[in-house]
Amino acid sequence: MALGRFGSRAASGIQAPGDPAAALSLQPLPAFVLGFRCISCFVRAADGLFVADLFRAQSEIRGDGKCRCSRQQLCRSEPEFTLCLFATAPLLLTLLERKRWIAALGLGFLLLGFFCDMMFVVIARTAFVYVPVLLALFAVRYFRPKMAMGFLATALMTVVIVGFASPYVRHRVQWIAHDADLRAHTDVATSDGERMAYWRTSVRSIEAAPVFGHGTGSTKQLFEREAAGKAGEWANLIRNPHNQTLYVAIQWGLLGCIVLYAMWYFHLALFFERSFAAWIGLVVVVQNFVSSLVNSHLFDFHEGWIYVLGVGVAGGMIAAARRNESNDAFAKTPPWSGI
Repeated sequence: MALGRFGSRAASGIQAPGDPAAALSLQPLPAFVLGFRCISCFVRAADGLFVADLFRAQSEIRGDGKCRCSRQQLCRSEPEFTLCLFATAPLLLTLLERKRWIAALGLGFLLLGFFCDMMFVVIARTAFVYVPVLLALFAVRYFRPKMAMGFLATALMTVVIVGFASPYVRHRVQWIAHDADLRAHTDVATSDGERMAYWRTSVRSIEAAPVFGHGTGSTKQLFEREAAGKAGEWANLIRNPHNQTLYVAIQWGLLGCIVLYAMWYFHLALFFERSFAAWIGLVVVVQNFVSSLVNSHLFDFHEGWIYVLGVGVAGGMIAAARRNESNDAFAKTPPWSGI
């Protein structure tokens, strides 16, 4: 908390990269102050959801002290910290460009805290999928081609070095390799093996009703039938195939998938402009889209609400800015200009 307050105070009065006045166009407050308050409110709301998730997990504790919920249900802070890291990174570039060294130091410590939490405390395997994509997106958006390549190479070296220094990351990587070996040579249920089994079951179900699907809630019955007669981890009763497209296609078929991808497309199109609010929204959408290749994050409690809050707040700021620009342009145009 102290680190966050130091970074917040150090960053006060900074404007976002690009043209924040045109992007946010909200006076008399500086554009960044509003943007930073937007991030602050978003993070606090996300923390509230995290606390609610912990209470839900607490309700899953059995009488013997063991928890019925999975490890993934208890470790929800990593996607949020990743989002905060990439969403505020452009502000550090602005501070360095303006030679605000003390403010840059404060914000740098804040970003370092997010990064260290990911590398030394908790990181989901999904992060190995979407973090490289977000790094590439950041490099393309804020650097020239040569500088972007240098940035990506430096970032990769940093992650590898810190990963080797982190016992937690080493354990995660070794466990992934151990799971892969078990899946290849035994019939033991592993996390990756279960996910692939869920995908095969989902594809067979979609083939039976490809256009309209089997209806809302049909995933539960599907996987219950699949688990019948099995033992151990293979007998777990689930309703989530760990892929957003498959989750939608099972229930609503091709029509549902069209709606899903149309939603992602229009949200991406909304955040293509170069402004701080647009960058926040773009990070939220890209993180959700890429992670949904191996999870069903739109339908998960924590990640789903992160998406709703992020897209809603950033999209609202962009809509307000566009409306203000339209009103200003109308006010500056004489009534007889079209005659």
